[in-house]
Amino acid sequence: MQRILRQNATLFAFIAIGLLSWVVIWWAFAHQPTQISLALHDPLIAQGTLGIDPEGVWFTGNTQIVVNRFGDTPWRAMQWRWRQAPGTPLEVRLQLSVLHVVIPATVPWRVVHVLMPTGQRIPPLDVQSATVRPAGDSRDLGVIMSYLQIIPLENNPWWPGLVACDYFLLLGVAALWLYRGRWLGVGAFVVLCSIYGAMILQEVPRGFAQPSLWLDRESRYILCVLMVGFAWFQRYRQVAHLAPSGRRFGLDVMRAVAILCVVVAHSTRLFFTEWASTRDVFKWFVNIGSIGVDIFFALSGYLIGAILLRALAQFDDFTVVKRFLARRWLRTLPAAYVSAVVVWFVAPPKHIFDYLASILFVGLFNPWHFSTELTFWWSLSAEELFYLLFPLLLFLVIKKYPRWRAFAITIGIFAGFALLSRAILEWALPFAIIDNMQYVSYACLDAMVWGILLQWLRRQRPAWFIRLSHIGFAPGAVIFAAGIALLLDPLRWVEITLFGCHILIVIGAVLMIPAMESIKTLGWRSMDRVFAWIAVVSYSAYLYNAMMSDWVLQRFGPATSWAMLGQSLLCYFGLTFVASALSYYVVEAPVLRWRDRHVRESL
Repeated sequence: MQRILRQNATLFAFIAIGLLSWVVIWWAFAHQPTQISLALHDPLIAQGTLGIDPEGVWFTGNTQIVVNRFGDTPWRAMQWRWRQAPGTPLEVRLQLSVLHVVIPATVPWRVVHVLMPTGQRIPPLDVQSATVRPAGDSRDLGVIMSYLQIIPLENNPWWPGLVACDYFLLLGVAALWLYRGRWLGVGAFVVLCSIYGAMILQEVPRGFAQPSLWLDRESRYILCVLMVGFAWFQRYRQVAHLAPSGRRFGLDVMRAVAILCVVVAHSTRLFFTEWASTRDVFKWFVNIGSIGVDIFFALSGYLIGAILLRALAQFDDFTVVKRFLARRWLRTLPAAYVSAVVVWFVAPPKHIFDYLASILFVGLFNPWHFSTELTFWWSLSAEELFYLLFPLLLFLVIKKYPRWRAFAITIGIFAGFALLSRAILEWALPFAIIDNMQYVSYACLDAMVWGILLQWLRRQRPAWFIRLSHIGFAPGAVIFAAGIALLLDPLRWVEITLFGCHILIVIGAVLMIPAMESIKTLGWRSMDRVFAWIAVVSYSAYLYNAMMSDWVLQRFGPATSWAMLGQSLLCYFGLTFVASALSYYVVEAPVLRWRDRHVRESL
């Protein structure tokens, strides 16, 4: 019996965690409130308010309130209590879908009841009126609303169970996909269930007013289909024992995906202006750039870790440290500084001091004032800081401790310093600029540590690395997705999101690297060539895509029609990759050939 339990311990763990998650989801929907009060001071719910008074929230002459709630729960009516501003009574017009009501102001306070129209997607409630400016007040006031509540219809007793099954479908498919990951899969399942369940517990009392995209039915079903597709793909994937040195196609795919994420993110400035307020569309495009940078961090740590570990036995010789720094700087700085000159001819900087701070890699050291020029250099700053400090610290520590202990101490110092920096910044920064902490260079130093640890595993525990190539992709993808779930909703849990979302994305990417290394083809030779070429010019594309976006925006402005959007995007992508190709073949490749001839990696 004990032997059976040991062999099936992971199966029992998946079943127990799954049942607990289903019970939590069912309990949340079975105990949803009978009425929900909307937070009218929340800008995500009400736009066009003038602040909070002891009696309520003042509206302007044109206020919009998001009243759309959870589509699977029929909502019967809204009710609120409101009154006019002091002075002449003002007529108030209410517009909700086909419902149009005109309410004269005949009493100081009144309670309004509105029967909500049927349908899944309900437009915002428009509250329109003239405004008055009372004596001694500088504001133009419409009406003041003391509360707004939405009342749902009663549901059948079995309804919460059905909804819980629908929402649990994503977790169930994830559990089936993660089962091959054994205990690593259990850990990823715990992370996913914790974030997903916490989102549901938070949204049910609010009636799913601003749910995460992961809670939308379409997104959940798409994720289920993707997991099934990846599981099917893994059945036919042949895993190599250890990938050879040199260019590896699977890693090139990751590079290509990462740079495409960044390029797409910087194209958002060319979109329709009204898309900026569309949560379901715009949020993905804006945040996809950060996802691409995290993938680059994971790959950089993994590849730099190989160089560091090969030279670890000689790191007590400062000549080795200088050679490492010279090779790194010759890889990154020439192309970067050529692009810093080119930007003057494409999209000239407007603030010279911010420009100088950025190209000296100190433009984003102070989270209270970020450089407004070349802001995307924050990731270059983080990498250059890592390249400089990590080998110097390792050189100092290795003189006092054995090499592997010195390596572990250096890793611990870097990770601990970055985590401590983020904790201090979360405490010190005001809420208005707390988002800046995720771009501070020294607070991102731990991002490359995880890749170095994976490289250590590859060299010192090859059997574990091979095992990870078999079981690590699914847990890595789920942890990666959990980090994205936090990133897409930064206001949900600000402290947790800013502290941990990028860690989860990087760890997820690192866990997928062993499986990706074994990929030899995508099954379509032309597509293989495209991804390989994009990976080759990815660094130059990172340097030039933002300035090309600025140039297109200055020439044409945001799109005003679909035809204009298509032309702007075609121009932007074309210019970006033409400039990237020129930068690679004219600057990067010649410098790298010279480096390999004159500054060799080994003594």
